[in-house]
Amino acid sequence: MTSSPWPHSPPCTCPSPQQLLWQLASPSLPVGGYSYSEGLETLVQLGKLGSMESLEDWLTAELSSGAIRMDVATLHRSLVALRAGDWGTAQGYDNWLLAQRSCEAMRQQQRQMGRSLLVLLRQWTADGGCPLANWPQEAGLVLVWSLAGERFSLPTVPLLEAFLCSWTANLISVAVRLVPLAASQAQGLQLRLQGPIAELAATAPELDPHDLWPETLGPAMAQLGHGGLYSRLFRS
Repeated sequence: MTSSPWPHSPPCTCPSPQQLLWQLASPSLPVGGYSYSEGLETLVQLGKLGSMESLEDWLTAELSSGAIRMDVATLHRSLVALRAGDWGTAQGYDNWLLAQRSCEAMRQQQRQMGRSLLVLLRQWTADGGCPLANWPQEAGLVLVWSLAGERFSLPTVPLLEAFLCSWTANLISVAVRLVPLAASQAQGLQLRLQGPIAELAATAPELDPHDLWPETLGPAMAQLGHGGLYSRLFRS
């Protein structure tokens, strides 16, 4: 598979690509994202994150200078490669991005969620009229999102926004259970993050992921400390 060019998608017969973006961004998408706190559980138990304000500061900082910027820039580069029929380049970005994860828990999360989303995409593309005979057996989450964008001919910036919304919505859902936050507070926070999300999605096509130096030490240390917590609700 890796030595072959990526086949172009047949015309997609999906009635509403916009609704498909909503499905991809939904926290209820069965890919396991709800089982990861990405270090938030550690921060809450250590008393470093215990309010809606501190969560908002943390998410806003991640969107402005964290690893999620590298993810969304890589998603765009992978999507461009797939649309050009270049599977090797897309897979190279996937391998490189996984290698940037600072600990094994982060890499396992990306692989597990990627595998789960691949299962869904195989079914969705068959039902949507744009099947692919030889799906990759393994891919990280970011690459699988780019596969979805290519197979369903989804618009680039809305796809990037949906990816970012999915990420923030999952972590806000985590905080509702851990901080805790009221549901109304969580929805207000998601609304306020629309600006940073839209800005990052709009600028991501101009970013070269290899040139980014995200601030990852804090989140990485939080995830590394998760395994030593006395009690846990989440996998990492």
